[in-house]
Amino acid sequence: MMRLWTSATLSWFSDGCCDVKYLDLWANAPVSYMPGQHIDASWQQDQYEVLLAHDGNGRIFQRAANLLLNYQFYPPNTLAQTSDFSLEKRPMRIGDRVIQRIKVATLRRRAILDIIGITEIHNIINTPRCCGFTYVTVRPHIAEGEWSAQVAWQENGNLILKIAAISRPAPQEPTRNLTFIRTRQLAMHQCGIAYFRKLLASR
Repeated sequence: MMRLWTSATLSWFSDGCCDVKYLDLWANAPVSYMPGQHIDASWQQDQYEVLLAHDGNGRIFQRAANLLLNYQFYPPNTLAQTSDFSLEKRPMRIGDRVIQRIKVATLRRRAILDIIGITEIHNIINTPRCCGFTYVTVRPHIAEGEWSAQVAWQENGNLILKIAAISRPAPQEPTRNLTFIRTRQLAMHQCGIAYFRKLLASR
């Protein structure tokens, strides 16, 4: 019955303790987007560039890179993740998959309704002055597209966070849900940027 209302995988009243099961369940699911593919007017494109700090010696950059490559970007009450690299306690690698638990409704900090999605790490950048990664969506994610985040330590000492996303709702998602999905997506962009800045400042 829920499939009549949304194409998303829904989770009710769960703390996400067993999300590793989705890595097994969707192990052979194909990606639903490849960077560089043709896109038309049905796709949304978002870009953000934020000054994080002035970094005179690279120490802030190293902290930012470590946070980013461990996918510590969103507050847990907005999005929680379970991934191949988090389970194995190692740096992310290309091909790793990430289960995303997107918080939709809570009551007194307890989960009521979450959306479960899955993505795959497509590219990783890790150089002395630039670090980041790109993931692409995997079916049955509620959306299709890619998301990239980079931190760049510029020659003038400025530390810059760059976010780029290309996305659209999955083709089977009912039209009535599209405004909610887009509104939620834009709010999550801002929430993630603010939380990342907070994490970096607290270290």
